[in-house]
Amino acid sequence: MIYQKVKGMLDYIENEADKFRYIEKCVTDEIKKHGFREIITPILENTEVFVHSVGDESDIVTKEMYTFFDKGNRSLTLRPEGTAPVARSYIENKLYSRPSLTKLYYFGPMFRYERPQAGRYRQFYQFGVEAFGDSSPLLDGDLIYSGYKIFERLGIKDIVLKINSIGDFLSREAYAIKLRQYFFSYRDRLCEDCQRRLEKNPLRILDCKVDRNQPYFRTAPKISDSLTPASRAYFQKALDYLTLLGVSYEIDYNLVRGLDYYTEIVFEYIYQGDDDFKGLAICAGGKYSNLISDFGGPDIPGIGYAFGLERIMALMDRQNLFPALDSGADIVIIALDELSKEHSLYLANILRNRGYRTEIDYYHTTLKPQFRFAERLNALFIIIIGEEERINKSITIKNTKRKTQETIKEEKLLDYLKEH
Repeated sequence: MIYQKVKGMLDYIENEADKFRYIEKCVTDEIKKHGFREIITPILENTEVFVHSVGDESDIVTKEMYTFFDKGNRSLTLRPEGTAPVARSYIENKLYSRPSLTKLYYFGPMFRYERPQAGRYRQFYQFGVEAFGDSSPLLDGDLIYSGYKIFERLGIKDIVLKINSIGDFLSREAYAIKLRQYFFSYRDRLCEDCQRRLEKNPLRILDCKVDRNQPYFRTAPKISDSLTPASRAYFQKALDYLTLLGVSYEIDYNLVRGLDYYTEIVFEYIYQGDDDFKGLAICAGGKYSNLISDFGGPDIPGIGYAFGLERIMALMDRQNLFPALDSGADIVIIALDELSKEHSLYLANILRNRGYRTEIDYYHTTLKPQFRFAERLNALFIIIIGEEERINKSITIKNTKRKTQETIKEEKLLDYLKEH
């Protein structure tokens, strides 16, 4: 059947859509406290935006992107991640001309051709932040803390911050030489992708999902042994600021992240609960020194992170963290004849204009189905209008929470609602 959603993509309907918007509101409210403002970029970008920034050897570029040629024979890609489009926009709109740090957040759909599984879909939603214009361990600590505060706001438990430094470019060059020498003796045991990475970018081997559990990974050289004194001091200062802010962390020397633009600090928030989600990365990010200049912009550093909404929603469901999401109606108007139906339509829109969520049954004129309709919507008030009420310009109103019912003049309705 062709009239089905595309594999690996989701519909959000009613209560699920309410949960989606609840998370969106919580994270945007929280991040605005940290001085971030919203940026909205196109879903489609020129393919080179991602090839150039993410890396032509990355899994995203080689295996996962939705790329096609348009009618003008231009190669376009549905965005697989949010940082590259934000960087492109930052340069194109000359936001670097501002005298101060630029702090941006985004919220929107991303697309990757992956094997669908729990918490991983082909269309997924990301919330992310980017800060351009400064290189400071104080900024890094504060930005990482903002992610911590989002999890706190949502009430999510059993999250641990894993963090590492992959150093500056001198550190990475020295480390790449050590990794290449080390893994060369295991070349025949490496997967096909890692054999290719061994020559082009050996740091990517540490991020391999196929080989990472092999015993020789545990004895591979650590990046900490290759850090320059400047990178080592920078990393320690950022850790000190996290401690100051009360954020506990674990240093993970194998954490490198899977995108080429990262330098210095990289980090992930990992779920550590005792269920089948254990070990799932909920938020990930890091610092990038040359991303803007690689795009042709000025030499401006940045740092950012992103998390997937679907994983957040699944965890919140597991931990029963969603509040009662009232998706019903404030008022349902029951009309008992056709003329009363006409009047109920008029009255409903008077109430809607005053801010009340008001519903009417457009078809039935008997009580029973209309009362069932009001119960399904969990209406706080039920207004009943029949011939007698219409002639007397009155209404019967039932307060479903207080279990009271009275007849009042219609002109007194708004006053009644304010008092009750």
